[in-house]
Amino acid sequence: MGTVIPRGIKNFDLYIRRTYAYLIIGTPTNASRYNWTTIFVAQWLAYLNQWTPLYLLYEDKKGGYTTDVKNDLLAIIENAIKYAEENKLIELIRATAVLTSRDCSIWNLPASLALPAGGTHHIIAEETITDRTLPTTEAVFPKLIAQTGGMVRCKCYTEASESGRPHKLKGFDIIEYAYGVFYSGSANLPVAATDIRLTIAHSSKASFVLPTAGITDNLTALAAGAVAPAKILIIFFRHAKSKHPTLDGPWTVAFITVLL
Repeated sequence: MGTVIPRGIKNFDLYIRRTYAYLIIGTPTNASRYNWTTIFVAQWLAYLNQWTPLYLLYEDKKGGYTTDVKNDLLAIIENAIKYAEENKLIELIRATAVLTSRDCSIWNLPASLALPAGGTHHIIAEETITDRTLPTTEAVFPKLIAQTGGMVRCKCYTEASESGRPHKLKGFDIIEYAYGVFYSGSANLPVAATDIRLTIAHSSKASFVLPTAGITDNLTALAAGAVAPAKILIIFFRHAKSKHPTLDGPWTVAFITVLL
């Protein structure tokens, strides 16, 4: 059976992150527009939370990658596809009364679905999301490079490019990020940028170094003689406007990297 959900690991990684971030933004939220129940949204988040730590290991070709990790990732993909098919999640999106070109792009749907019989788009604003007076649904696509001493190089791109020279979305002058340092394996790790344990900061550059040494507020006390677990950085990003914060873009889902 064909599906618009990617079966490749790297493509699914982008898909699950983009789609969940898109589901929870908007007024009403896009999930509400699609008639997705709270259970559907919660399950999509559950797949994302299962996926994120495994994908981190998968990307660590020297230390974390194993065939078991790869197989576990492929199993999550198949489970997500099966769940979507059983609950007709993609069909619900296709049936949305006003489907925009952005909806189609996010969910890998044919662009023609955003066109009514007359041949013009329902919502022209979706075609000009980088206009200075409009908010955007475009999330940051970051790449994290851990460096010695707890330093992390953050390279930010637009979702449309995902590579090349780090850059901000046109019309947005800063990258806003929310971050915290935690022990790996800790329970109840942040899943949203609004978590009060996170620190909010900004960068005028799309490529910057984030120092994490000395950030210990979220590191739980260890028993005497216990070996400290690895420290991880949890961080969220969004495109932002210093003079027009009401037009800031959506937060990404959590990105995680092990600190050196």
